[in-house]
Amino acid sequence: MIKGRIIKGIGGFYYVETKDEIIECKARGIFRNSSEKPYVGDLVRISMTGEMTGIIEEILDRVSLIKRPPVSNATQVLVVFSWIEPKLNLQLLNKIILGAEKLMLDIVICFNKSDLTDLETEEKIRSIFKNTGYKLIFSSVEEAKGIDEIKSILQDNITILSGPSGVGKSSLIRKLTGLSNSVEVGELSEKIKRGKHTTRHVELFKIQENSYLADTPGFANFEVDQMDESELEMLFPEFEPLREQCRFKGCLHINEPDCMIKKNIGKEVSEERYEFYKQMHMELIQNRR
Repeated sequence: MIKGRIIKGIGGFYYVETKDEIIECKARGIFRNSSEKPYVGDLVRISMTGEMTGIIEEILDRVSLIKRPPVSNATQVLVVFSWIEPKLNLQLLNKIILGAEKLMLDIVICFNKSDLTDLETEEKIRSIFKNTGYKLIFSSVEEAKGIDEIKSILQDNITILSGPSGVGKSSLIRKLTGLSNSVEVGELSEKIKRGKHTTRHVELFKIQENSYLADTPGFANFEVDQMDESELEMLFPEFEPLREQCRFKGCLHINEPDCMIKKNIGKEVSEERYEFYKQMHMELIQNRR
């Protein structure tokens, strides 16, 4: 049998990248009779049924599995936003980050179109995310700025790409992959032989060896009703060194006295992130009710 990775799945077909080529496969019937099914990102073993067709015989052990969006073995998320054109939607950015924290993914935040900003803006962005531990990259496709840094971050990872429209994700993917400008992101290049299938789907773009970027429609639509307000504080890494110093165990960091996190707003915790925390806490309570 041949080992490969599923880089696209649509309409009952799975496109498996092997060492030499991409094989169009169907899943063996045994998967339909069990709770297990192949996902994009899976390492699999296949048997050949024709010159460029095969059957998925075995799904190898996974590092992770996200069912919405459906992708296997993802290790991190690359969140792409811009400060202007379009103007930064900090609420959406923080919600995507929250979703990634919930899924226990490493987080890289890329501010694209940095040729339209200045050093003062970059410092403002860094202050918002201070003490979070998130990797911040300032990129510009026009100036080829930050591209090598992004490639380095992507190495040996399956990275979920997320962010709103208009921030330059398509241009960024083309720059990272070397795909021509005539190729639409969300479609496979000719070498992947997408053929007759046209439905929007999860797709892996190969950046370099063992390095994939997952174009995943819908990741930005993370629904907060999947969470409980009691776990919210655990998803803010900048709270970690402070919350044990609060006066009350189980402090919610909102109305309680002697709250160490409240005392550090504007210092160790940015005002913007704390305001988002309060908004999310209220939203989760309302959703539960």
